[in-house]
Amino acid sequence: MQQSLKSQIPSTDEDRIPSTSASSSSSLSSNASHVATNRQVKQPLGLQSTSNTTITQHKKGLSHSVSHQPVYEVTFAGLDEPADPEDISRHLTMVRKYYIAMLITITSMVITMISSCWTFVSPHIMSHFHISHEVSVLGITFYVFGLAIGPLFLSPISELYGRRITFIFSLTLSIIWQCLTTWSKSVVGVMFGRFLSGFCGSSFLSVAGGTISDIFDKHTITVPMSIYTTAAMLGPSLGPIVSGALYHADYKWSFITFLIASGVCLVIIIGTIPETYVPALLVKKAKRMRLETGDDNYYAPLEVTKRNTSIFAAMVLSCKRPFSLLLFDPMVGVLCFYTGLELAIVYLFFVAFPYIFPKLYHFNVMKSALAYLGLTVGMVLATPTSIFFQNRYEQRVKRNNGVSIPEMRFEPLFYGAFMSPIGLMIFAWTCYSHVHWIGPIIGSGIFGAGVLYVFIGIFNYTVDAYKKYAASGLACNTFVRCMMGGIFPLFGLQMYEGMGINWGSFMLAMITMLMIPVPFLFTKYGAYLRSKSPYAWDDD
Repeated sequence: MQQSLKSQIPSTDEDRIPSTSASSSSSLSSNASHVATNRQVKQPLGLQSTSNTTITQHKKGLSHSVSHQPVYEVTFAGLDEPADPEDISRHLTMVRKYYIAMLITITSMVITMISSCWTFVSPHIMSHFHISHEVSVLGITFYVFGLAIGPLFLSPISELYGRRITFIFSLTLSIIWQCLTTWSKSVVGVMFGRFLSGFCGSSFLSVAGGTISDIFDKHTITVPMSIYTTAAMLGPSLGPIVSGALYHADYKWSFITFLIASGVCLVIIIGTIPETYVPALLVKKAKRMRLETGDDNYYAPLEVTKRNTSIFAAMVLSCKRPFSLLLFDPMVGVLCFYTGLELAIVYLFFVAFPYIFPKLYHFNVMKSALAYLGLTVGMVLATPTSIFFQNRYEQRVKRNNGVSIPEMRFEPLFYGAFMSPIGLMIFAWTCYSHVHWIGPIIGSGIFGAGVLYVFIGIFNYTVDAYKKYAASGLACNTFVRCMMGGIFPLFGLQMYEGMGINWGSFMLAMITMLMIPVPFLFTKYGAYLRSKSPYAWDDD
């Protein structure tokens, strides 16, 4: 692990939680599910003192020479020892782990469905508030911008205070702002509520990935991460179907439906989702050991961090780390742009389908909404193949003498790199009134499967290569792809009207073709690029 927590604590006798040094503190590196250690406490660290007295301490069979009074940094017991009560990932059954992953995944899907339900709510909004199409599209853009910006603050804060409290706090606020969207008397209030509900709900697009990496090891994470990735894409494709079904009701009912769904998810999360973030769990262990032993010298690294980090400093760090990943790690920047391009095309379809299918095939509202099932079916059919990719990954590790490297996660991306432009090409040149409507639907399905493979490969790689900073890495990815996803709908309709349906889609296909070399180049040069990154995860 390349990064160490560096904190300075006053060296008074009243200080019970010490500072950590560059040589002895691994701080948040304990986010890797289990730190490889055979001791329950690390080597004691001496409190800084003006006294030159050296005292030899014997504790748990370990002899240490320290200055003044020793302190002990707690870690979890090794895999060959009985698990600590707080070591949640070793106590959870596989069924419970999948339950947690599925609940978070469903909530993520609800959050993303809210973004696209605007597709068939928009005509009612335009009529009710007397606004233009261009202004109405901002309902999608502002929500997606909220999804982009929120993780910059919420994800790294989860690394300071834990996953559970971040989920509960953020979803509660999202529900409050959804109420503003639903019952606001002005379009300004509606747009403001859309942005803030997306901002607060965004933790489920970044922190959720960190939670999955908390409870699954690298040998079992592929399937649950694939399911989670599917939800991130299924949500946008299912949202228009819900709003299409409620098209003839008051527009508020689409928002109320998702308001109820969000509330149900919140109640279940409060009642059944435990804390999974290892540094936060180590705080619980340190408190237990201080209580059981009466010795206040046991501490967890996160206690040091929280003691020396103000809320404002945490906010600054929240913005700094994802942008540092984006700016100083070339692989992260390119991969974020890749997922951004794929998601942007998906969101562009939210303004394109209501134009294309009624124009060419005279579809009504519900038929146009069901046209999004092409994307959905493509993603659903591609999801089970995650088991195949997991088996292939394990075979590669075995052939590599049991040593895994993050670039082994890129295999799904190989397929997605080709399927995305192929699907768009089929969509482009079957969009004719004399060609059966199933043609473009099939093209969108192949594109949807390609998008899913792109996301699976990049998400799994990000979690594996940047495990310590998984939440920040996914926050960075969420920021880029959601910013792009929010921008594309602003010009989507004008592009299709100006270029024509066929040439507009063909241009998108050509852009995605330019990304085909990315997984192959990164597979070849990834190890070298990661060696230059200050954030890559090197501890196997």
